[in-house]
Amino acid sequence: MSVDPIVIIGAGPSGLLLARYLQLHHIPVVIYERDSSPTHRPQGGSLDLHDETGLKALKETGLLDEAKSYMRAEGEAMKIVDKSGKIWYDENGKEVKAHTEFQDGEPVTGRPEIDRTDLRNILIKCLNSDTIKWDHAVSSCSKISSSHYQINFISQPYITTPYLIGADGAFSRVRPLIHSTLPSYSGVSMYELTIPPKNMTPELKTYVGQGCLLALDEGMTVLPQMNSGGLCKVYVGLRCPENWTDENPLPDKGKREWLANLFQGWHDQVRDVIMASEEDKLVIRRIWQFDPDLKWDTDLTGVTVMGDAAHVMSPFAGEGVNQALADALELGISLVSLFTVPTPRASSPPFPLSLLPISQPRSKPLISSPSPADLHHALRHFERKMMRRARKEMIGSKENMDMFFGENAARNLTHWMSTFMIRFVWQTVTEWPVDFLKAIWD
Repeated sequence: MSVDPIVIIGAGPSGLLLARYLQLHHIPVVIYERDSSPTHRPQGGSLDLHDETGLKALKETGLLDEAKSYMRAEGEAMKIVDKSGKIWYDENGKEVKAHTEFQDGEPVTGRPEIDRTDLRNILIKCLNSDTIKWDHAVSSCSKISSSHYQINFISQPYITTPYLIGADGAFSRVRPLIHSTLPSYSGVSMYELTIPPKNMTPELKTYVGQGCLLALDEGMTVLPQMNSGGLCKVYVGLRCPENWTDENPLPDKGKREWLANLFQGWHDQVRDVIMASEEDKLVIRRIWQFDPDLKWDTDLTGVTVMGDAAHVMSPFAGEGVNQALADALELGISLVSLFTVPTPRASSPPFPLSLLPISQPRSKPLISSPSPADLHHALRHFERKMMRRARKEMIGSKENMDMFFGENAARNLTHWMSTFMIRFVWQTVTEWPVDFLKAIWD
């Protein structure tokens, strides 16, 4: 029986991993992506993968072994300084490589770093070659019926589908089908810079360390982060009004000097980091976030959102991509159970042939369209579970952001780091009964 492919909008980590999971289970899927190619724009810096979300999703899709070859245990090292250059916290020089360990292929400790570009390339490479339709920027999505949708592209013919997944970021074109809430500006804007390996002098390498450095004070941050190949990403953050970057535009020439002058009175290495970057690769990013208590319901079936389209949060807890990968895995599991027709177990051959060590060939599973009612119930259940899981991380991300850009940021973050394990144990003991009961209730 022919089944319409599941349409995913967005070839980010969640969309790609969902497509991978579906293809492993023989369910047709297609991704429409606005970029013209995988190298159309920079993917950002490095991210840390967490065991119960990002690492688990890679393991369940058979990609963990390949990803491990790109992971950097030393990328976990953290250093915290203030405006004066005082070092409050420094993991460099310790046994950083022991932070991330694998046992029988399983991550047992640590949160290994991987470049976003490497992760995306792994996910793209594992898909069938015709899965991603590049250069398909979506202008809008509309409802044809309660279970059928039209996707309009800016420069391509429209398509229709009964199965639509929005993995298209904070300002999703799919999300308005199910609710009208928009993310709000967090109060923080960032300038992303890139230092090429040739500009990383021995002095800068010592200053930044093996992983990331956090220079924090007076509602401003400079966050250099080592990536693979000796490249260093730098994030200059300011607490400012939403339109501040428009009202204070960067000059055509001298962008680095303009940024460095914002940090007058800071220790000299802050200026050195900014001036070592490549001026033509500067990107401005406003930081957006959803209310952690966001909820929605819809009568539509066959449509949902995940990742930033569902629960965009600030990057200050390293949870955005990890939650997105967890979304993709959970949604994939739900969809596979809906679209796969149970096949009867093959009967054993008669005696004495049954004694022979002959394995029966595995048949390809039968794929069939689920009933609208079953699909609607499954997607609404997925959304509730997703938002309950993401809520805690959305709150934590906002709290971290407020700490990074608050008073005495370096001191407060150092105290937070030193008491992390105590808080983790207490939170686990006090929250697991509530989470358990909520899981039963759903």
